[in-house]
Amino acid sequence: MLRKILGTIEREGLVKAEDLVVAGVSGGADSVCLLLALLELEERLGIRTAAVHVHHGIRGPEADRDEAFVRDFCRGLGVPLLVYRRNVPELAKVRGYTLEEAGREARYASFWEAVKKLSADRLAVAHNRDDNAETVLFHLFRGSGLKGLSGMDYRAPLRGMDGVLIRPLLDVSRKEIEAYLKERETPFCQDGTNASEEYSRNRIRLNILPEARKINEEAAANIVRAAGMLKETGRFLEVQAGAWLEERARIGEREICLPGDALLEAGEPLSGLILRMAFERLTGSLKDLTRRHGDAALLLAEKGTGRKLSLPGGVTVRNQYGMLILSAGKEGFPSETAEAEPEEKILEPAEEWKEAAFSGWVLRYRLRRREPGEKIPENRYTKWFACDRIKGNLSLRGRRPGDWFQAFAGGGRQTVKAYMINEKIPPGERGRIPLLTEGSQVLWIVGRRSGEAYRVTEESCRILEVRAFRAGREENQKKKG
Repeated sequence: MLRKILGTIEREGLVKAEDLVVAGVSGGADSVCLLLALLELEERLGIRTAAVHVHHGIRGPEADRDEAFVRDFCRGLGVPLLVYRRNVPELAKVRGYTLEEAGREARYASFWEAVKKLSADRLAVAHNRDDNAETVLFHLFRGSGLKGLSGMDYRAPLRGMDGVLIRPLLDVSRKEIEAYLKERETPFCQDGTNASEEYSRNRIRLNILPEARKINEEAAANIVRAAGMLKETGRFLEVQAGAWLEERARIGEREICLPGDALLEAGEPLSGLILRMAFERLTGSLKDLTRRHGDAALLLAEKGTGRKLSLPGGVTVRNQYGMLILSAGKEGFPSETAEAEPEEKILEPAEEWKEAAFSGWVLRYRLRRREPGEKIPENRYTKWFACDRIKGNLSLRGRRPGDWFQAFAGGGRQTVKAYMINEKIPPGERGRIPLLTEGSQVLWIVGRRSGEAYRVTEESCRILEVRAFRAGREENQKKKG
């Protein structure tokens, strides 16, 4: 395994002689293996090694145990160590993040601080081949494009500095890591949260990949291999898109003009990539830009002159006599609250159907008994909620600061703000999405996510049935109902 890690480092040029490499060490098997491997390769590579550990303030005594283990482990190896203690629950509350999001932000902020404090050249993290396969599947299930399906990179930016973050274990399987540690009789810590199925990645690790290995033992390796091919395809397309922009586009400081017919003739995925590149040239970032925006811009290219579209980052796109013109200016999506309807519709459920409207949506709702054995609907726009769990008044409204929903059956809050950021919902659309709420707790982000606190179970006898549809489609829905 050590030979494989060395091959990865040398092939990808992850370090150079005299580099100081800081390893992120949590105390788990992967990070312990990373630190040991770097130490064993120090002389061969001509590098120096240090370590950084982050206590997230989440897992109580277990996290204290991990910190103590890492301190003792590094002391025994003579490795310089920096330890940072962060209050991740407080950060999550302040930022409106999930614990997972807040933990990642705190972790990488600490890593960056360690790199600066030690004047280090590289930060090494312990992502392995199985982690990469899980990431590819996670992005696949979320509907990501080529970039997301390409998996992790061996080298990545850290706070904007290219190549500072490295992944020396990316070609190594978790099985090889455990065998390496067993052979050296090296202890490590087990993180109890890794066994929890509350997190999507854990469900992929614990359920999906084991089933895939029953089909082929090398399933994870094959997933990563396919991701590598997609990465090469993506790089080829990026070269083609860049050449197209240089040859066909008129590029100014605050405006880029694309010939609409030629853009459409380029076809997908090249046309979408061209638009993304043009957007990035104007804004310096792809923040908040989704495939939906690209599809809308391409549709604009097919329509007549005079049409206009707002994109994130203050960019507007307009069709002007067949030219698709992207302009960076003050125009763009309005503020998140500008298009929200301030009024709140109070719902008074009864056994007969009632209706309430908000921002172009209509909700039909009623109370009724559930028939024995009646199947819970899986329709995106029809939901059942357990009446015995509803204690206060129900309302239909736009989102407000502090709105949240129960994300998992066993508990755990997520703010609506964090959810909408995670789902890449453009800021200008967030205030227009209806919420069915009980105070600040959300039963349903209409057409999207419902809260687990109100889930109907086999024991639920009395339910609130809610159907949502766009205004103007009432008659069709009523006929179906």
